[in-house]
Amino acid sequence: MKWYVVGYLLLVPVVVPAFMAAQSPPQHAGGAAVPILWGISLLTAVVVARVAGRGQFLRWWLLPARTAVLLGLCAAAVVVTRSQVEPGALRATMEEPADPYAKWMVTSMLEILAAGLTAMVFFLGVRWWGRRYAAPSPRGRRSADGPGRSNRPAVPEPGEIWLAVVPYREGTGEESQHYCVVVNCHEHHVGVLQITSQNKDARRDHVRIPNDGWDEVSGKDHWMEIGVALREVPYEKFLTVSPQGQCPTTTWEQIRAAHPAECADRPGPATVWAPLAGRRKLSRHERPSSTL
Repeated sequence: MKWYVVGYLLLVPVVVPAFMAAQSPPQHAGGAAVPILWGISLLTAVVVARVAGRGQFLRWWLLPARTAVLLGLCAAAVVVTRSQVEPGALRATMEEPADPYAKWMVTSMLEILAAGLTAMVFFLGVRWWGRRYAAPSPRGRRSADGPGRSNRPAVPEPGEIWLAVVPYREGTGEESQHYCVVVNCHEHHVGVLQITSQNKDARRDHVRIPNDGWDEVSGKDHWMEIGVALREVPYEKFLTVSPQGQCPTTTWEQIRAAHPAECADRPGPATVWAPLAGRRKLSRHERPSSTL
């Protein structure tokens, strides 16, 4: 349903004038309405492209390029849809084939559906590309014999705060972007505790986590789950090349007390990370797409 709405917003400059022309007597969109309609379409494309690339390294030209690609794909989808909707097929589905409003209804619904599906495929494609080619590798761990010389991405270590795609606790298979504290590391996944900006003061399974050392910008309060089973996050689900920061000492002590059998020691001070060229550590606190 949401992608049908997205498709409608992308095709507002096409759908609305066609709707007005189908009225009796016909009307025409003009004046300030035209730039407003195109502005809605452009803003929708920018938002879809931006959300699809969230957590990825973005050069200045990549967002407008993706926006243009999305608009071009939607235009192509409209052209293909119109070429496939023959007048005979329309007459077969309408009692009054001469009714321009009925024709607009059928055509616009198919065009909006095509644009929505195109936007969904574009979104999933960008997300897949970012995770496939921008995720840190579990083999990127620093070696002790070459401090400061590795060009590989950092690997999550206990006591660090990272931005990752974290699974829902309900076990539905769904997941969303969240900051999380790394508690322990395994060969193929990392055990984490999720951070949220939703008020959890009334919950015993959450504690406040200070912003010191990892979020110096947003000014928001944050809570971290504690005393519950760790969420397992594969290495390829981490969205940045290096951690957002270190878990505050007071919070880390709480984690160690609540998870004595699972909590690993923090890495020593000699461990140094060198970010991979072409990617960057987040310099600002990005709000995850979902807060649970």
